[in-house]
Amino acid sequence: MSAPTEFEPLLKDLVTAKRLSASKVQKLTELALASMQHDTQLVSILYRTHKTLPAVNKVNSLYAFDALARAARSQVNKKNITGDLNSPVGNCATFLLKVEGVLDGLMQDLVGTHTPEVLEKAKKVLDIWTKSATFPPPVLARLSDITKEKKGAYRSLADLSAKYFRCAIQWPSTTSNCTQ
Repeated sequence: MSAPTEFEPLLKDLVTAKRLSASKVQKLTELALASMQHDTQLVSILYRTHKTLPAVNKVNSLYAFDALARAARSQVNKKNITGDLNSPVGNCATFLLKVEGVLDGLMQDLVGTHTPEVLEKAKKVLDIWTKSATFPPPVLARLSDITKEKKGAYRSLADLSAKYFRCAIQWPSTTSNCTQ
């Protein structure tokens, strides 16, 4: 059985459970870290699964994204791994770059549930990602903007991208104007 084939049922079991299980999160994280060469498939499974979930399960899905992203960031930092999106074989750094590509949609989907609890959990995860530098500041600022929009109405991705494009190409050298 291939790693992505094993990953999907573990993920679905985790996100549809009534309570999040630390052991299930650990098992999913270990499998994902051992399967980073399949980064594109892992991110696709994560996002596709999230989008099909009812609102009640979306927080567990967010926590799965969080656990995997922070584990990948830890490996990138420990082993000084670099990522090239054009590489045919993935690694923890390319996994993070590909997760960045779906984060706007993930946050918009969470905001779109119009559930205060879901929005609060999303903001807490963003705080954790900010403190641990899981993603670049321009990405986090963009996600923060999405969660701050009122009544689930958010700007288009084009508007958000234009605002933060300048910051993304300058990161990490300067972030002073990226959160205004």
